[in-house]
Amino acid sequence: MKLSIKEMILTAIFTALTSVLAQVSIKIPFSPVPITMQVLSVCLAAVVLGKKCGTLSQIVYVILGAFGFPVFSGFNSGFSAILGPTGGYIISFPFVAFLIGYIIEKHKYITRVSIGFAMAAGLLVCYSFGTLWLAFILKLGFFKALAMGVGWYLPLDILKITISSFLGYEIRLALIRSNLLTIKEV
Repeated sequence: MKLSIKEMILTAIFTALTSVLAQVSIKIPFSPVPITMQVLSVCLAAVVLGKKCGTLSQIVYVILGAFGFPVFSGFNSGFSAILGPTGGYIISFPFVAFLIGYIIEKHKYITRVSIGFAMAAGLLVCYSFGTLWLAFILKLGFFKALAMGVGWYLPLDILKITISSFLGYEIRLALIRSNLLTIKEV
């Protein structure tokens, strides 16, 4: 995969953004899954960078964390974090970014609403990976894992999707207008 300097810089910026927003983390007593702002960052990366660089930014994020850089929530890192209860969510991020970017790139005209729907599809992938992994690791039934890993987070994640669809649209448009992004016009 060949990347321009601009693409490399933007990809690195979104890798860093995911790392920083992962630290906005609130532990809750009834679940090992903290509330974080990672979903917002993953969605923004996909909208702004598209499927190729958005996905790459999240692959780099996962690799950095896997090899010991404290980029996961609570400054966690290592394979133990990926193999722990939240690992399914972490592993889902590149897939989420790819799906959102893919859906957006397939539309002729991109709107805030189409971005929101693409992000909802991405969130479904994130929840699927996360819930299945949580159930497997903690030996929970599917519905118990669903309640523990999705139920309490859904309202806030809908808010994150709403915010990131508006922000992503505006950032993408501004980068295209300033000639810093050369993907199809919004």
